[in-house]
Amino acid sequence: MNAYPNQDVSLVRMALQKFQDGYSARDLARLDDFMQLFVHDESIEMIGIGASKRAANEWFEGPARIREIVEGDWKYWGDVRLDVDGAKINLHGEVAWLSTTGTVTQTEAFDTAIEFHLNDMKAIFDQEGLTADQKLMEATHYGMRRLRERSKGLGYSWPFTFTAVLIKEGTEWRFHTLHWAMPVD
Repeated sequence: MNAYPNQDVSLVRMALQKFQDGYSARDLARLDDFMQLFVHDESIEMIGIGASKRAANEWFEGPARIREIVEGDWKYWGDVRLDVDGAKINLHGEVAWLSTTGTVTQTEAFDTAIEFHLNDMKAIFDQEGLTADQKLMEATHYGMRRLRERSKGLGYSWPFTFTAVLIKEGTEWRFHTLHWAMPVD
């Protein structure tokens, strides 16, 4: 166990706040700085709300793929708000894990993401290992989710949960694994 667990809990919360700050600013010029919040090896992963299979849609592994999803989020997703103060944080040695809630509110960026979503749908049709029926079902499901989101209009807030594992590197806590989840509706 850590000798200074309360201090480390505060440092983990600070890392989560920096993560939130990056998602609030959405400054693509600072994306490389934001990526410093992550462990620097290929084992890191971010699992998005649409993930259901490793290395497929919205399951990103390695720094380059995580940078890609963060860039997409900043360009096309809505206003993300994590409950940083309410996050439950646990520690064991050099590993921390947290859970919290949040919302994503539709903004103009979310509303203009239709081309991005169409490209995602096209990628579903290019996936190997799926039958024609499976591809059609996945693309239709994805498209219907996007249409439903768009139908709610600008300003609508969607709730989600967020969990993460962080690893202590020197004095810094860095994200290793993140998972975003939305309730099934």
